[in-house]
Amino acid sequence: MTTNNRNDFNQCVALVFNLLYQEFPKETNITIDEFIESADEDMTDNYFATIRFLQREKFIYYQLLNYNTFTGVTLTTKGLKILDTLSTLDEETTIAQEISTALQQNSKPLIGAIIQKIIKLSG
Repeated sequence: MTTNNRNDFNQCVALVFNLLYQEFPKETNITIDEFIESADEDMTDNYFATIRFLQREKFIYYQLLNYNTFTGVTLTTKGLKILDTLSTLDEETTIAQEISTALQQNSKPLIGAIIQKIIKLSG
């Protein structure tokens, strides 16, 4: 996985988790073209692959992929459990709150560190 692929992966995971956590328990639709600004073909491909990965790893569930839209997307129990986990740095902050803050700050290193923590927690 190249650095760009990994950065796209981390950003996509953060955006998806942030959106689904805010919408939980409602199902939502994710249209890739609306989800990312000024994406090139590689970034778009990485976002599609990332969302499919999140479903395969049972973090999220979606009912259908129709052209460029994932329909009926929601967090699974596993995804919700990870996002509700308290931070190891601040025991009053959840991982979901860390993601939201990192996205607001647009900090790729912080987003990457949080996603890496999520992957470790899920193993």
